[in-house]
Amino acid sequence: MHALHNIHTALAPDGILVDTQPVSARPPVASEGRRLGSLDMRDWFDTIHAVDERFADTIAGGLYELQHESRFIVTDSYDNGPECLQTVSGWRGTRVPPELSQRFAAAASPVTVQQEVRLRLLRRST
Repeated sequence: MHALHNIHTALAPDGILVDTQPVSARPPVASEGRRLGSLDMRDWFDTIHAVDERFADTIAGGLYELQHESRFIVTDSYDNGPECLQTVSGWRGTRVPPELSQRFAAAASPVTVQQEVRLRLLRRST
C-alpha cells in the first residue's frame, strides 16, 4: 500500500493511475496452431490477489476512485520454443511444467503465449 500512497502524492488532482496486470492462472502456449500446454502462473495469481486487496484498501480509504476496468487477451510471440522457454522461465510466479519444457525444446517454429490482462483506470481523489 506504501507505493499506492506515493503514487497518490505524485499524481495531479484528478490524475489517472493506469494499472495493468496479467491475470491468467494457466495461460495457453501454442505453436503452428497446436496447443503445447499451459504455463503454471498460480503463484503469480496469488500475488495479484494481494495487490487487489491493497487497491481495495486504498479505494475504501478514499485515495482513488475506480473509473474503468476491462480485460483483454495479449499474445506474446517468440521465434521458437527455446526462446519462449528462456523468457517465461524468468517471469515471477511462473512455473513451466516439465512436459511443456520438453515441447518448448522441440519447437523450432514460432510459439505464442496468450494471457488475459486486466486494465484498470483509477482517478486520484482529492
